[in-house]
Amino acid sequence: MDESLQQRLRKLGVIKGLAGLQPRATPDADPASARPRATNLPGGEVTNEHGTFWLAQYTYPGSCLHGRHAIGALSELPARALELVGVPDLGRHPAFLDTETTGLSGGTGTLAFLVGAGIWDGAQLVLHLIFMRRPEEEPAALRYLSRVLSEATGLVTFNGRGFDVPILETRYILNRMMPEPLALPHLDLLTVARQLWRDHLASRALGQLEHHILGVERTGQDIDSGLIPWLYREYLESGDTSDMTRIFYHNEIDVLSLASLLVHVARMVDAPEQMSLAPAEWAGVGRVYDRVGREDEALAAWRRALSGEAGELAEPCASRLWEEMGLRCRRREAWDEALAIWDAWIAALPGAVTPLIEKAKYYEWSARDLPAALVCTQEAVRRVERWPSGMRRYKMLAEVSHRRERLVRRLAQSESEMEDGNE
Repeated sequence: MDESLQQRLRKLGVIKGLAGLQPRATPDADPASARPRATNLPGGEVTNEHGTFWLAQYTYPGSCLHGRHAIGALSELPARALELVGVPDLGRHPAFLDTETTGLSGGTGTLAFLVGAGIWDGAQLVLHLIFMRRPEEEPAALRYLSRVLSEATGLVTFNGRGFDVPILETRYILNRMMPEPLALPHLDLLTVARQLWRDHLASRALGQLEHHILGVERTGQDIDSGLIPWLYREYLESGDTSDMTRIFYHNEIDVLSLASLLVHVARMVDAPEQMSLAPAEWAGVGRVYDRVGREDEALAAWRRALSGEAGELAEPCASRLWEEMGLRCRRREAWDEALAIWDAWIAALPGAVTPLIEKAKYYEWSARDLPAALVCTQEAVRRVERWPSGMRRYKMLAEVSHRRERLVRRLAQSESEMEDGNE
């Protein structure tokens, strides 16, 4: 090796072989480092048979407002609403659960270092923020969580089925504990949010629902959830709790928002006519009804969405609703109703081609009215020709043109057969 290069590498700490390599100095052991470090977080240390952990507790009376709804409305949840959103009964004491973890991808290496569990006792919501100052506090924290959830009759989360609950179940098992406290009737509000606001909001993240639906505004104390795993690792190294207080706040608001969102969802699906819903929200209400087999109520909600009473529905959503409603009628062979739907669709959306094709199919194969089928197809061709250039226009124009040519041939053949019959 060139001597100058060897010297440069030596300056950078790269040494060939083991000669001259000195052992790294080991700092004197600090007995205090093995103990949980002091903290100025709200709450205090709790000890149980598995050790110690940190706990902060807050109580919110039923009169407490979080956004548009009072917490006390949890005592008035309609049973019908819970059935509609997929959980038979949350009982009198639902628990609202949210975790902050060391990673967003899950897995056995992911630690739920902060668990927020709010229990509604019929008069107030008692929130337990269960914090692990160090990973070795996990058994004690999980034991306390078990005791908290033993008082609950149901579980409410946001993406809990896919994230929070599987992580906690894994942590229980790794600590040789049974995850029985999590075996409660479970309502995951993310699933419901995707049904209700899919066409109304670009994102169904909890923060977006807080802002646009619940009217909750977080203070500057809040923190981006994507930073939380990294900040906890920084805390473990430095002991600085300044960012941990912000994480506590973030988790506290998440849990309160779960309670408020449940109240809003229940009212929305139970009595939507009593709320000022946007057209796309009516579409979502219909989707919830349809998922549980209440087709008549779903159709009524979709008609309300398309009526224009609450404003105009975006064209992609309107097209999906018209198509779905027409499909239901076609399956039942309710042709008069189907024709009315297709005609309304044609009138409402000047660029729509699908309802014209559906009418053409009906006239050709059910009504046996080839001239009417041809009229619909010719109008479809005219509409597609006005579309902007592109592959979508090319493919659709080829399809409707082929249909038109076939109908022209069938009509000419039919007329020829009629003339031969008259001779």
